[in-house]
Amino acid sequence: MQHRLALAALLALAACGSSNKGSADAAGADAASPDAAVPDGMPDADTTPDATPDAYPAAPVFRNPLTTPDDQLALQALQILGANVPGARADSCNHCHSATRQNIRYWRAVTDTAMTTCFTDLAVTSQESAKSMLDCLRIDPTMPATVFSPHKFGVFATAARLPWFAYTANRAYGADGPSQLANLIDQGGMPRGTITPLTQDDFDIVAEWFLRGVPLLDETLPEDPAPSTCQTGVSADVGAHVNAMATTGWRVQDKNAGMLMHGCVGAATTLDCLSTYPDASTTTYGATWNPIAGDTLRVLKEVTYRSSYWTRSSASGRFIGHGTSTGAAIIDLQRDVVMNVSALYDPGFFPDDSGFVFQGSNNGNVCPMSVLTANPTAVKMNEPGCSDVGQVGLYQHLGATLGGGDYFSIDGEFVNDDGGHSSVNRSTDPDAWFSQQSQASLTPMIFNGSTYTPKASINVATPYEGDPVISPSAKLMVTRVAGPTNAQLGYVLHKVNATPSGGTYTVSTPEIARYCVAGGKPAFSYDERWMIFHHYVANSDAVELGFTGPNDPAFAAYKTKGASNIYLLDLVTGVKTRITNVAAGQYALYPHFRADGWIYFIVRKPDPTPANRREYMVASDAALRLE
Repeated sequence: MQHRLALAALLALAACGSSNKGSADAAGADAASPDAAVPDGMPDADTTPDATPDAYPAAPVFRNPLTTPDDQLALQALQILGANVPGARADSCNHCHSATRQNIRYWRAVTDTAMTTCFTDLAVTSQESAKSMLDCLRIDPTMPATVFSPHKFGVFATAARLPWFAYTANRAYGADGPSQLANLIDQGGMPRGTITPLTQDDFDIVAEWFLRGVPLLDETLPEDPAPSTCQTGVSADVGAHVNAMATTGWRVQDKNAGMLMHGCVGAATTLDCLSTYPDASTTTYGATWNPIAGDTLRVLKEVTYRSSYWTRSSASGRFIGHGTSTGAAIIDLQRDVVMNVSALYDPGFFPDDSGFVFQGSNNGNVCPMSVLTANPTAVKMNEPGCSDVGQVGLYQHLGATLGGGDYFSIDGEFVNDDGGHSSVNRSTDPDAWFSQQSQASLTPMIFNGSTYTPKASINVATPYEGDPVISPSAKLMVTRVAGPTNAQLGYVLHKVNATPSGGTYTVSTPEIARYCVAGGKPAFSYDERWMIFHHYVANSDAVELGFTGPNDPAFAAYKTKGASNIYLLDLVTGVKTRITNVAAGQYALYPHFRADGWIYFIVRKPDPTPANRREYMVASDAALRLE
């Protein structure tokens, strides 16, 4: 009984899946499948699979591609799923699952995974292929005795009772086909219980909509209520974007432009950069901050002042900026000097190193990089080329269109994160008190080689989401999402579709992934494969950190002194990796990438006595190693 209950809980993860392919793409993906074939009959269950291949008729149709317009298709699919639309079925998927926008986007994401990893030969051309596809749907595909996992099916779970699955089970398992099919339906088939299963026509509509990428979802389905749970789901859009950025993104663009990466002179490979800086594990620092065998942490700069809010660096890694207790500062690593800046906080650098932004200045807030490369002793923010772009709000992040287009800044509803200053015993990540009315503001800017000039800003709705961050290419946006009691539920990844319109843009930001992990405001890598963030040590982290649990006496210091670590998240797989292992009372904070894949962050050692206070600017090659 417990096993059945566990399976029932899993069903909530994937009753109806999804995808993000257009109809043409979907047809292309199924080109090898009998989407429009007429089945000639079913093989006998006791047939020895592939002993006489010619005895097998063509596989039954998996789905029939449709040409229904998107608006009609969206309504029809939502009606079948029992969503909150006119004409919805009273007893359908909604009997067990809320057909909300969030859930449908999650189902879409797991269907993308199913289509690319399991349903790879819809024509069922061999016994080996049939068995591989069905075993792929198990909890452990390498162990045929394990149960079928509902989330592996995606939306295709609604076709489990249709002829294609029966044919494939018989071809895969021979005489054992009927019993294996019964297990598949019982463990992974949808809908459950006495709910009427989908017909082939029903499934064709639902599958077509998901394979087109659930177009017009937001326009057809009313807005979700406030979120209370999170389901990790990554659509195929993410992998496609990452693959494109691998050859066209800012990491490649900056390299091809000959950008001189700091600390790389004479280095044979990128991993050999920064070798003149001390290893954090040497006796000088005695730090055991890196938990990954083989990776390297380099201490770039040690300061005794107290930095304020986040730290960010230039694309080349030469300049590091942050607020301080008396204003702001930029460290020039090449000259090993600290320049005072007439501003307060929120530094940002454009991905091509053309300029930078600082908030809290009475002069300007956007300046060209020539201000820094002139080797000043201080930065006034009113140097030639600096301007005041008033639309750029606090907690902004920067991007730039590839191919010489406009520059972008994004800001929105945010939560302050001072990195343990206000509460040394910080044991939770920043709250996420974002409302239904939350929105993000994108400001496009033109750079004429010396000055940035803004265009009209564009506001996009981000209900219950805040702390927006734009990717270097300005093609992605990530937000932190609110949950019950203002606690963060996770991160939401959006595609940014910006179309020139008049003197500005029209922008849409469809969700393409959701990651159920918590942390501070994140940052993207320049190839846009990775997201990185810091996370404050909580009781729930005790075992991961090597303790027996939160009541382990050795963990007590983390409760009294606090700490935070850096986490790297692969946007395609959703896998997160902790890349620091700081001691109690130490805070690894504000991680971000420079263009070549090195990660910069700070390690802060708060102390009420200024003479004992230390902050270290640290570089990690963890992402390069994981690649």
